Amino acid sequence: MLENIHPNLLALMAATFIAVARMFYQSALARLHPTVITFLVNSISIPFAAFFYWMSGGVERWPVQGLVWFVLVGLIGSLFGRYMSFVAQRLVGVARTAIVMQSVLIWSTGLSVIFLGEHLSLWIAGGSSLILVGGILLVSEKGEDRKKIPLVYYLVPLLTAFCFALTFLIRRYGLAWIPSSPLGMSVSNVTGSIVMAGGLWLRGGKGARFQSWGSVPIVLLGGILNSAAALCFWTAIHMGQIVQVVPINRLSVLFVILLSWLFMQAEEVITWRVVLGGVFSVAGVFVIVL
Repeated sequence: MLENIHPNLLALMAATFIAVARMFYQSALARLHPTVITFLVNSISIPFAAFFYWMSGGVERWPVQGLVWFVLVGLIGSLFGRYMSFVAQRLVGVARTAIVMQSVLIWSTGLSVIFLGEHLSLWIAGGSSLILVGGILLVSEKGEDRKKIPLVYYLVPLLTAFCFALTFLIRRYGLAWIPSSPLGMSVSNVTGSIVMAGGLWLRGGKGARFQSWGSVPIVLLGGILNSAAALCFWTAIHMGQIVQVVPINRLSVLFVILLSWLFMQAEEVITWRVVLGGVFSVAGVFVIVL
C-alpha cells in the first residue's frame, strides 16, 4: 500500500506527523513523567502497526535473524532513544532538542555510506548541508539565552540522534530478512513496551504524585500521529536510500518551529534567521530530489 508512494514523499509525510506529535508531547511533559509517555507511545504503536500488517497481507516467513534486528531497533530506538528524546525536551526544550538532533544527518549518512555502500553524490551532500544549516538558523539564539542551559545537557539530544541514526541502519538489515515495515514496527514497539513496563513496575508508586492522568488522551493522540510517522518512515527506509530520506525527514525541525510559534504563545519568535533557515531547509530538499 505505502510501497506505491515515493520514499522521499513518505519521508516528508513522516516529518509532518512527527512535528505535530511533538507538540502534543511537549504539552504533556509538564504533567507526565517521560517513562509514562514512552510506554504509552510504544503501546499505541503496537495495534496500529498490527492493523497495517494485517491490511498488507503479511509475510510467509519470520526468520529469527530478522526478528533479532527488529528487537534491537526496539531497544535502541523505541525504548532508549525515545525516552532520551523526552528527557532532552525537558532539559533543553523542544526546539533546541530538534536542532541538536539535526546531527542525525551526519551520523546516518556516515553509517549508510560505510556499512550499506550507499552513494553520497555532490547534490545529496549539498542538499543535506542546506537542511543542516537551515535547522541551525531556525533555532539559533542570542548568547545570553544560550547561557541559561548548561552545555552538558546538550549531550542528551546528541546521544539520542546517534541512537536513531543507528536504528536506520539496523532497520535495513532487518527488512532484508523480513520485508515488512509493519511487522518490524510491531516487534520493535512490543520490545520497547515490555521493557518499559518492567521499568514502570520497578518504579512502583514513585513520582505518581507528579502525574496528571488527564494528559493521557493528549499523549495517545500524539502516539497515533507518531505511529503514522513511524510507518511512513520505516517504509521510506525500506524502499529508498538513507542518504536521501533522512535529510528530507529532518524537515520536521522546520515544522516544529512553525507549530511552536503558532500554538505556544511566542515561545518561538519568527525572525530573519527563522525565515532564512526555512528557505535553506526547503531548498535543501529540492536539491536532494532533483
